[in-house]
Amino acid sequence: MARAPADAVDHEIESWLGKISRALNLDRSAIYERDSSDQPLRTTHTWVRPNFPHFPRHYDPEQLLRTTTKLVMAGNILTFARASDIPAENEELRRVVERYGPKASAMIPIWAGGRVIGAASFGKFRSPREWSPDLLAQLNLAVRLFGSAIERKQSETAIRAARAELRVASRRNSMSELVASLSHEINQPLGAILSNLAGVARLLTQGNLQPPMALEAVNNAIEDTKRTAEIVRRIRFMFKKHVEHKTAIGIGGLVSEVVKLTAGEAAVRKISVQIQVSPSVKRVTGDNIQLQQCLLNLLMNAFDAIAEAKSDQRGVTIKVAPEKTGWVALSISDSGAGINPAVANRLFEPFVTTKSDGMGLGLLVTRSIVESHGGRIWAVPNSDRGATFIFTLPVAEKRRARASKSADS
Repeated sequence: MARAPADAVDHEIESWLGKISRALNLDRSAIYERDSSDQPLRTTHTWVRPNFPHFPRHYDPEQLLRTTTKLVMAGNILTFARASDIPAENEELRRVVERYGPKASAMIPIWAGGRVIGAASFGKFRSPREWSPDLLAQLNLAVRLFGSAIERKQSETAIRAARAELRVASRRNSMSELVASLSHEINQPLGAILSNLAGVARLLTQGNLQPPMALEAVNNAIEDTKRTAEIVRRIRFMFKKHVEHKTAIGIGGLVSEVVKLTAGEAAVRKISVQIQVSPSVKRVTGDNIQLQQCLLNLLMNAFDAIAEAKSDQRGVTIKVAPEKTGWVALSISDSGAGINPAVANRLFEPFVTTKSDGMGLGLLVTRSIVESHGGRIWAVPNSDRGATFIFTLPVAEKRRARASKSADS
């Protein structure tokens, strides 16, 4: 536990909850965490012996056990060896134990950085259980190790969040500067076009007695229109940093590589990623870097959708399968809240987003990449929850695929 990296802490805690509970012949255990003093306490890790009752759905210790939670979060260890040991004044704990069990329980505060950041509970349902001072000392030591690991994980998460905020701020500043520059450059020729057309309008209202002057104004407007188009072309070229290079690509390997790149983010967010690649699909034609960016955009969007939904179901499935002759379909399904109906028909338009920190450009870029490969992209709601984004790519011609394979070898 002490050596576990930040993205492995959750797995280690759940593993050790089970090991401790089995070693002590307990039936259920859990960890509760509070991210900050003004945040609610939440259940983050649980272990339950098979065929024993799980924690109630949406279990909230602060609502069900206000007094008990307050005492433990104040740094006190609370135990009862049997239900009859619960003090009469703690009526709420008596009610919860009568309804949900267990017959014996120990609740231990989790310390980190000189403060209580949560609690650990250990319970037995089959019979009473005595909690000796030596046993509580050992459990307290284990929970201290949990606290140290959680503090390390929270610190890493805070650093990630700060970096993300800096990236967003940087993108917004860059976009603000770009828009200001673009507006300045375009407003000049647009102003000239407006002035010339206004002059032509005045001549027409006067009976157009000066054709050479009208012709000059129209020609000037045409030149300024070309100048505006050139400004837009330069802006587009500025964002085209990568020279496109399409080859035969092993699509299964590309998907695996992107999933590996996001493994740390998935672990921190406690999201599982499943890959299903049809054996009949081998290679596609495309630009490796652009297709990685395309899949990365959609995968991170899926992570964000799950995080915002705050769902118990935290999974993403990536499927690669034949779509029709000569084409492959790649789909990314998430268990998030689904597509907001307000933007469902405009998902791939610029500056359309449902994220508080989104710029509405990710799906636009993704669509541009897919369409530059001759494919198409669309989104559909899942039957149960979440959404699926699907895009198509052309299958690599066998001759080209063999040539690429020979070059690789």
